[in-house]
Amino acid sequence: MIKISLNKELDYEVYTDFWDFSMAGANFGEKIKKDHPNINLENYKKYIDDFYVKNQSELLEKQNEINKLLISKQNNFITELKNIFDIDFSNKTYNGYLSIFNCNPRYLDTETFQIYFKKDLLDMLEVAFHESLHFSFFEYLSKHFSEKIQKFDKNSGILWELSEIINVIILNLPPFIKILEREEMLFYPELKEKLDKAKKIWVSSKNIKDFINTYLDTNSKS
Repeated sequence: MIKISLNKELDYEVYTDFWDFSMAGANFGEKIKKDHPNINLENYKKYIDDFYVKNQSELLEKQNEINKLLISKQNNFITELKNIFDIDFSNKTYNGYLSIFNCNPRYLDTETFQIYFKKDLLDMLEVAFHESLHFSFFEYLSKHFSEKIQKFDKNSGILWELSEIINVIILNLPPFIKILEREEMLFYPELKEKLDKAKKIWVSSKNIKDFINTYLDTNSKS
């Protein structure tokens, strides 16, 4: 089950983690400054507290809307995940939280994530399924590639790159486009060249295990 809640305290953490952070061509600090020009490291807790109070009705409305849409969509999504990974994820619980910041991070250790509350409803759905796919992918890696990946960091380098690239490939398969009702776009511009190469590997691979093996062997650095 994928369920969206509110978590103001997590936004404290996200602000301090992302206020000046950028990665692979995506500048999260600039996104925060654009939406919240008056927030800073001295006032961020009070700013966030006040924002949640002032915008409580909208936050609760968005939470209700996305949870209703997820109820109608997630069973099909989980079915398609099983078709890809041959793992039944129907017993999993992935918790998401609305955020006032347009950063949309995922946390692998807790299998939780954030969604920017100002996104339109289908974009919010895309984030929920994008992040849930990350969790499914890393569970698959742990099951089938535990030795091969043990030397790699899951939040940077080749595994992080692969997790973003494979999301674009999988979520643009016809069954997933039907669920999402839109094309999945690459979020990190600097991964474009690697995505193009990965698409060629995907086409020539027999299955997802073959794809991952080939990608890791091709891109790993000793």
